[in-house]
Amino acid sequence: MADTPTIGILAPHRSNTCLQTLRLLHDECERHGIRTRELGKCTADTDWPSILLCLGGDGTILSAAEEAARRHCIIAGVNLGHLGFLSACGRDEVVRLVQAVSSASFQVEERSMLQVTQSGPGAGTTSHLAVNEVALMRAQTGKMIDVDVELDGTLLNRYHADGVLVATPTGSTAYSLSAGGPLLWPAARVMCLTPICPHSLTNRSVVLPENVEITLRPRERRGRSGESLIYSTDGQATHSIPLNAALIIRKAPLNLRLLSLPGSDYAARLRAKLGW
Repeated sequence: MADTPTIGILAPHRSNTCLQTLRLLHDECERHGIRTRELGKCTADTDWPSILLCLGGDGTILSAAEEAARRHCIIAGVNLGHLGFLSACGRDEVVRLVQAVSSASFQVEERSMLQVTQSGPGAGTTSHLAVNEVALMRAQTGKMIDVDVELDGTLLNRYHADGVLVATPTGSTAYSLSAGGPLLWPAARVMCLTPICPHSLTNRSVVLPENVEITLRPRERRGRSGESLIYSTDGQATHSIPLNAALIIRKAPLNLRLLSLPGSDYAARLRAKLGW
């Protein structure tokens, strides 16, 4: 049909499992009259479809998330990895996924994102988006950092730690969880600030309203003025930051749109993924 939408397929890791799933996906889409187009990678220059199927783990989804959000593209993940918190289904549910796309019987979850902007001399105005978290740390592993954290311009604390991360509710099951942060429901309108291996045991995670502006200001430590710091977004992209700069983190104006199948139950997902 002339008005049949084309769905994109992103499958960067061509394992045997991936290739078998890919064949099944193409066969089912053809059976339902759905056109498919495989994408080598997702960039700003990509001709974006309205729905993108990502075959792999959460990392595959995260690699496409920023541009997908900017293009208002719906992402459906087929989990071929380990946890797959962001995925719509596993490889055993591909037939059901294609049926849901064909009949438009799926739901769309709007997941909040973070927008991080570096400020300071020569920083420019470039912003990056994150689905899970923004993490600030020293470029040289094994060294701690001092960082002042401000909330809407008011000092909260100076942390002496391996790093500091700010996570979304979606990211509460990722790096934030490993760093000791709490589990947050995806629809919660909050952010979570967590020090990474803090020197003081009283430094704990702080759950904040999503409309607060968080500023991370690295501070020079004695004898370490020449060392550099970095910040990462979702563990996908890493950027350097000088000591005289700061990171401004806000709730992003865009959301990530995730496809979920009818009857999806987040509590059941937590039980399955976390072994409860």
